[in-house]
Amino acid sequence: MFVETNIYSMLARLLPESIIPAPGRPGYLQRLYASVGLPAQRALMGESFTLVARLDEAACLQTVYLDLRQQALGGSVTALNDLGWIWLNGKYWVADHELARQLLRMAAVQGSGVACYNLGQQCYFGKGVPVAYASAADYYRLAFDRGFVQAAAALGDLYEEEVCTDDLAQPWQVDLQQAYRWFDKGARKGDARCRFEVGYRLLHGIQVAPDRKAGVYWLELAAVAGVMAAAEELAVYFSLIEPSRPYRFWRDQAIALGSELALTMKLDDQVQPSGEK
Repeated sequence: MFVETNIYSMLARLLPESIIPAPGRPGYLQRLYASVGLPAQRALMGESFTLVARLDEAACLQTVYLDLRQQALGGSVTALNDLGWIWLNGKYWVADHELARQLLRMAAVQGSGVACYNLGQQCYFGKGVPVAYASAADYYRLAFDRGFVQAAAALGDLYEEEVCTDDLAQPWQVDLQQAYRWFDKGARKGDARCRFEVGYRLLHGIQVAPDRKAGVYWLELAAVAGVMAAAEELAVYFSLIEPSRPYRFWRDQAIALGSELALTMKLDDQVQPSGEK
């Protein structure tokens, strides 16, 4: 209780009364590829109205900010994370990386897994802090321990990362077995991206002994969850060993998810002599 009381008395002094909108609202593709981390508020004002949609459609960002500020001062850890996320990226109002870090740390102290993940992203990308993979890994592990399962995929990617940092105090080394272990942990907790990574490796015998049955199992779970690459892998696999109903099913699933590869496969099927597929 003392910690939380101390945090929110400090928060009232940290949060300004107004924000400075970012110069020139960035387009969708710029936000898609430039933003790091994640907001926690996925369903403000209805299931389909996410925080990002709310910010994108806002006629006045100051109004949105004041609402988030009030929520944060009222004890909302979610709003605290999301304010930190916005200041971290600077896409809606001018970035303040130090303030972002303070807000995210406050949310993390109160148990927010997504705030731990965002702190990891800040360390990984070096937004206002030196790039530090070891520190990023520590935050990702803490996020995973607090139930943010997407952090397992970040750890898997990190252990496969070949770019070295200049942090001599915390050197980083590629560890493909650690990468696989984290993908496996995430897969078992239900993360679709991790399920694809595990399935792909098992199917092709990458980093582990090949196990086609297990590989197909994990790829099917990932494809059902909407991972296009998993549906593509299944379509290719079944086209080689069983070019019948399973092949057509996963090919069409991949097409529905936007796969150009699967669409090309279907077009090729249509020009082959009847009976071959």
